[in-house]
Amino acid sequence: MDIRSLNGFSTGQYSLKLTLYRQGRFVEEYNFAFDLVKGDSIVCKWFLYGKIFYGRRPYYRPWLEVAYKESCLNEIPQSILKEFLGRMMDMIPSGSHMMVEYDFDTYRELMREPVEEVWLGKLFLEKGFRNLRNWYIPEGWKEGGMKIQGWKI
Repeated sequence: MDIRSLNGFSTGQYSLKLTLYRQGRFVEEYNFAFDLVKGDSIVCKWFLYGKIFYGRRPYYRPWLEVAYKESCLNEIPQSILKEFLGRMMDMIPSGSHMMVEYDFDTYRELMREPVEEVWLGKLFLEKGFRNLRNWYIPEGWKEGGMKIQGWKI
């Protein structure tokens, strides 16, 4: 599992370009950001960004936290976002978890539907994640927005 392996990954006319990969608070944690590219043009700066923790044996399993830039969703079909998030989900080893910060439209859906019924929850289930949670995780001024979290079986 190495987030850098997604550099250049493409679907249709779009590909990801790794523009940030820097060590985080711990030796095993890295911050990352991918631009969305179409041909030679950047469609969206920092389209996908987040943190990856590669794990610390024997105590801590790897995890991935990712967010996507909501404003970019007006420029591309949602299927492109699903493809890239799905590829990240495929990287996560069994027994580990992933969190995805979602957009306002998904937030409104979650006000009416259980997490397993919205597009992001369905994607988690399709990729082998269970025990889905929709929550806000307070971390002492380091928290992001609302996230869906799932554990890969």
